[in-house]
Amino acid sequence: MSAGPEIACLVVGLLQGNCYLIKCNPAGDGVVIDPGDEAESIARELRALNLRPEVILLTHGHIDHANAASDLRKTFRSRVVCHKLDAGMVKARDEETFLGMVHRPCTVDQEVSDGDVIKVGGRQLRVLHTPGHTPGSVCYVMDDLLFSGDTLFQGSIGRMDLPGGSEDDMRASLTDKLAKLDDRMVVYPGHGPSTTIGEEKRFNPFLQPQW
Repeated sequence: MSAGPEIACLVVGLLQGNCYLIKCNPAGDGVVIDPGDEAESIARELRALNLRPEVILLTHGHIDHANAASDLRKTFRSRVVCHKLDAGMVKARDEETFLGMVHRPCTVDQEVSDGDVIKVGGRQLRVLHTPGHTPGSVCYVMDDLLFSGDTLFQGSIGRMDLPGGSEDDMRASLTDKLAKLDDRMVVYPGHGPSTTIGEEKRFNPFLQPQW
């Protein structure tokens, strides 16, 4: 049985987003998930880990998850992947600001849908469309790992009151998709500490039947 991927987490930006660096094989082929800010710091860590990011995966299009994608795409010649419903947000060339942050547009090289599979370094990441925080929010499943973006946090979930958010969609994403995953699956969220599906089903109020 092959060893699992090597995963490093950098907490970046004003909103303290989790940026995940995943080495998929010993050769250094890998993935970056949600580079929200501090592109130079992320690039330094990638080089220190001898990790070549073939793909930059975005769980959704918000600034605090995508703002360093353009710089990293150019530096490492990576391809940027986002759900088709959030791609316009990532590519937008306006001067939108959010809590003092200026939106940095980025080319989206691949627009994905639910069930699509991204292959990197002999590993696969499956796209799980989980709208609610944004229309194009997704989680990425790799083996027994779930990179949940702002859909699921330890003890909480992402906001639903921003443009494109939907309580009904979030409820369906949690109930029909995430709650049906294996309890042992490790969850790497967009903010805060890691957890498991089982822990969240026991203690997260938003995964309880009465929500």
